[in-house]
Parts: sequence; C-alpha cells; structure tokens
Amino acid sequence: MGFDLLERSRYAGRPIGLLRLSRGNLLELYTTADREVTVGADTYLPLAVTRSAIRDSVERQKSVVTLTLPVDAPCAAWWRPYPPSTIVGVSWLAKHWGSNEVAVEWSGRVVGPRFTDTQLVLACEPARTNARARGLPLRWQLGCPLPLYSQGVGMCNVSKAAHALPATLTDVAGANIRAAAFATLPSGRLAGGFVEWTRADGEPEMRSIMAHDGDLIILNYGALDLAEDLELTAYPGCKHNFADCRDYFENGPNYGGAVYSPVRTPFDGNPV
Repeated sequence: MGFDLLERSRYAGRPIGLLRLSRGNLLELYTTADREVTVGADTYLPLAVTRSAIRDSVERQKSVVTLTLPVDAPCAAWWRPYPPSTIVGVSWLAKHWGSNEVAVEWSGRVVGPRFTDTQLVLACEPARTNARARGLPLRWQLGCPLPLYSQGVGMCNVSKAAHALPATLTDVAGANIRAAAFATLPSGRLAGGFVEWTRADGEPEMRSIMAHDGDLIILNYGALDLAEDLELTAYPGCKHNFADCRDYFENGPNYGGAVYSPVRTPFDGNPV
C-alpha cells in the first residue's frame, strides 16, 4: 500500500517519524520507532524524540517547530557547552512501517537550544524564513556598510586569503587567547575580525574578535577546542571608514560609503 493511502487509512497506517540533523559533513539520524529503521543507505537509530505541531503562519514565532530529545543524545554535544558557529539543518520525514515510501514533512534549521535536567529542546525555524530575512539596505552615509571580505559585484572584494594570519596559541583563558603572531600586527588591528580553525570532528569553527592588544585577543565566546598549541588563522577587522579601506586594505575603489557626503546636517538650525 502506498504512502498516501496509508496516510488516509483509519486503521492500516503505522506512522513513524525520522529526524535528520546535519552540521556540515556531520549527520545524526534518529527515529521515533522502537528499533533501527533503514532508508536507502541511511540507518536511523531509535530515540525518544518528539516534535511539536507544524503550523504555517506569516508570523515568524508561530512557525517555530520544537524538537524534544533526551539530554544525553549524541547530538547534544553540538551545543554543550558552546553553540556551533555554523548552521544546524533539520529535516523531519514521515514513513509508515512496512512501506518503503518516505515523505519530507518539514525542513528548517535550529535557532536555539534549551537544556533541562532530562531534555534537550531545540527551537527550529522553517527554511523559508531565512529567504524572507532582509539584509541591511545601502544608505547614503560616510561609513562603509559592506561586510568585510564579502565578494561579488558591489561588495567589499578584499581578498580574505591575502590577509590571513596563521597563529599557534600559547595561552588560553576562557575567551582570552594569546599567540606570538597576534603581536606582529598593531594593537587593535584584529579587533572586529575573526579567527577560524578546524575542530577535532573535522568541521570548521569561527569566533569574532572583540578586542586586540599585543599578543592577546578577546573572542566573543570560548570553545572547547581552544587550547595551547592549537593552530588557527586570524583575520584583521575593518574600521569601515575610507582611510582604513584605502591605506590598510588598498581597496578604496570598492569603498561602500559616500566619501564626499557633507558632515553637517542642513537641519541643525544654523542659518549660516
């Protein structure tokens, strides 16, 4: 019997849910069934996972789907104690026991985890909400609104590779990390930039740089991988003014601000 007939049937259907959590090349597969379920080359492991009702609404908050998993689920390590800097994708598939047909009921991404003593609760938004998110529109302003290292027509187009600063950590204290390579740039040059490294599981990780002083930089939050002798790459930040764009990055032609806009407003009440 096909999937559609089983869905419509009052007594013949034996529905089970299949959950796919993806983070880069990492993939966790779970099922609501009491035994392993194989679909193609994928094997879904039994887990006490539940999903809230799916609602289609123009209001973003009403479109949130909640997944509840045991606190000791293997994927819980993705958010404990620090959340990942990359997106975790979610797909919920529907299947009936004894049928080979599978239907995708919902797909989206995790926007926030919440831990209790026994549960991991994941708040998820549908994939369409990402497409509806509006970016910052360009304004007539002195400062440059373009994201540093962004590529494309009308973007920053500074080469990320040309400004990469390889470093090996010599000391780590929470979000404060030190490396001799950081001192090769003037203090403050790395502020507003970021660091990248590869986790033990092979996935990339990133943190923003909040402050830079000599061989010390302060990140926005820590990570379990941050330890002495870790090799990472730091990238300088930008002051988003024309002088910094022209003199340090040599990128004046791509500056996104209005260099010659007046600094005095005509509405300040001064008639002169």
